[in-house]
Amino acid sequence: MVLVPSASAQEALTASEKPSEWEQGLIDALNSNTKTLSTDDLILNYCEANKDKISILKNNTASEKSKLRTYELKDESDITFTNENFFFVTNMTEEPNNKTITQSTTVATSSVNLDYTDTITASQSFYNIMGGRLFTIYSKGYYGYSISPAIVEAHYIDAWYTLGTPTIFQVSNWQEGASDNTVTHISEIYGSGHFHWGFEIAGAGLVLYDKNIKVYSTCDQFGNVHRTYEMT
Repeated sequence: MVLVPSASAQEALTASEKPSEWEQGLIDALNSNTKTLSTDDLILNYCEANKDKISILKNNTASEKSKLRTYELKDESDITFTNENFFFVTNMTEEPNNKTITQSTTVATSSVNLDYTDTITASQSFYNIMGGRLFTIYSKGYYGYSISPAIVEAHYIDAWYTLGTPTIFQVSNWQEGASDNTVTHISEIYGSGHFHWGFEIAGAGLVLYDKNIKVYSTCDQFGNVHRTYEMT
């Protein structure tokens, strides 16, 4: 099994797309974390200590920087900055697969000995530029795979989300599960939903954040596991 960094939002970084001073400072803080602080606490502490730079960050225009700017951290997670006053950290962890793996009942795999990945948890945590965690999405499961014949099976375990404190987000159309594609031989385990918040003034609704987000892992017939996401 091979773990591969996030496929979505991985852009070729040019000199003009280097992190801003504020962004680079946060990257350095995350890379130097001795693990005595949680990622949430470290991000909050950094943002509170650098409030004076946030106004400069807000003044960055879309014409100056790409909409999504992704940088890999030392722990192989990714941090992605946006032009919408939020950023997110994408991660993938693995743990020994202690599940009792049952033989597939499908005709295609009933006579094939599959290899199995570790249990994979893909996650994506969203933060505002003041350092508060907005929410985190998780998807968890493992895969069975065979190079020849080409087979991949997704074994879904769970998918869920947690909201930050105070909770301001509403979540609708939550979906979770797994799918197998017998043509591309790529399977996925996912969690997805509509995350939004806003308020009402004089009977008129004002939506301040409105995103459909899907966080998932994928696996191919060679056992290559990716973490990835979709956001619209």
